[in-house]
Amino acid sequence: MSADPSPLALAGVTAPAWPALGALVLGALTLLPRPPAERWVARIALGSLWLSFAGMLAATAAWLLAGPGALEVDLGHWFHAGDYGFELGFLLDETSVPVALLVGVLLLATSRFSVNYLHREPGFARFFLLVLVFGAGMLVLVLGARLELVFAGWEVVGMTSVLLVAFFRERSGPVRAAIRVLVTYRICDVGLVLGAVWLHLAVHTTSFAELGRLAAAPATAALLPTTAVGLALIVAAMGKSAQFPVGGWLPRAMEGPTASSAVFYGGLSVHAGVYLLLRTAPLLDASPVARTALIVVGAVTAAMGALSGQVSADAKTALAHATISQVGLMFVECGLGLHRIALVHLVAHATLRYYQFLRTPSTLQDALARRAALGRTEPDEAAARWEGLGLGLRRFLYRLALERFAVEPALERWLVRPVLGASAWLDRLESRALGRLARPARRKRTGRDATRRPATETQP
Repeated sequence: MSADPSPLALAGVTAPAWPALGALVLGALTLLPRPPAERWVARIALGSLWLSFAGMLAATAAWLLAGPGALEVDLGHWFHAGDYGFELGFLLDETSVPVALLVGVLLLATSRFSVNYLHREPGFARFFLLVLVFGAGMLVLVLGARLELVFAGWEVVGMTSVLLVAFFRERSGPVRAAIRVLVTYRICDVGLVLGAVWLHLAVHTTSFAELGRLAAAPATAALLPTTAVGLALIVAAMGKSAQFPVGGWLPRAMEGPTASSAVFYGGLSVHAGVYLLLRTAPLLDASPVARTALIVVGAVTAAMGALSGQVSADAKTALAHATISQVGLMFVECGLGLHRIALVHLVAHATLRYYQFLRTPSTLQDALARRAALGRTEPDEAAARWEGLGLGLRRFLYRLALERFAVEPALERWLVRPVLGASAWLDRLESRALGRLARPARRKRTGRDATRRPATETQP
């Protein structure tokens, strides 16, 4: 830990500020009567992201020079409220630095790709504005030293995800998909809020470094509500990483631009839940219930995603299910305590899926070229493996995979409809209560009008 951060560390923690500054500049330009030229939008976006990446390189150098362990950079308090103070602190360690570098590289590649891909698109400036806001939020999420700061970045990432899913807002399909993403995020994000509140009530801190020390000491480990906080954090991670049973939003989010699908749902945003689990690993490791829940959720999601991807009719949906399946395996790895493997899996999978999503418009052409180069005419290996199963079992699994295991109809019947019914009942109850309160006032006004009306009628 470092009480007096070096200039390199201070330069490094400015990495989230550069995309935020670029977003402010682009936002101001979009308010002008004439939309900004594409070349200026691209220069501002790429310049901001290059400065952010340079900051991350400085942070990496500062962490390596500081020696083994974690380097915490404290920038003071944002505000105080009684005994509580919102502290601005960033944590550089073996978990945050590789992921932050990955964020910088993928955002730079996405922006450079999108300059040509979205040329003359009406939402050109809007896309880059959202990408810059997303970059700032993602870096705050990755580098934050406390759960409150992670939550701030978490919400910014969710907001930009929803807006980019609905990027083509003239069509109803993307808008409906964005609403589904928004509802899923809002429901599951309650887990992150509850986890932070429980930690404050129990140990009066959400600092990851302090939580790690408390969990390692037998005398203080009993003070941590590990099971309650662990389950709450798992719920939050399930929503962001599209895990069972709330992962139905991810295949529907593929109607956005290919570049945003690559960086959000192939590379970065979908792995934010796994990163949250890695960051709070000491709490999860101390709770057998939370670890068991992680393994069960991840294993079920991996199996369902793998089967559903086999019957998907388009390339992006198949990749979405494959992503869900691999993230489920990362959940299992976190539940088994294999945090280093989960981190390597996260970085490698994010890089691979990012490239695959960018290449989805050319998937069919690539497959045909590969088959022609190999000179193969026999059936696909995956199809041949399915032939080894019995016909009845194949039909049963195919129908389950085609129907996505009927998870969404079950949720609609047992969760959505009861909630909507309760909401409608409360709305009727509120309307009746307000109607009863409004009746005496109407009667008073009617009485006064009745007493005044004869006087006005007698006037000549």
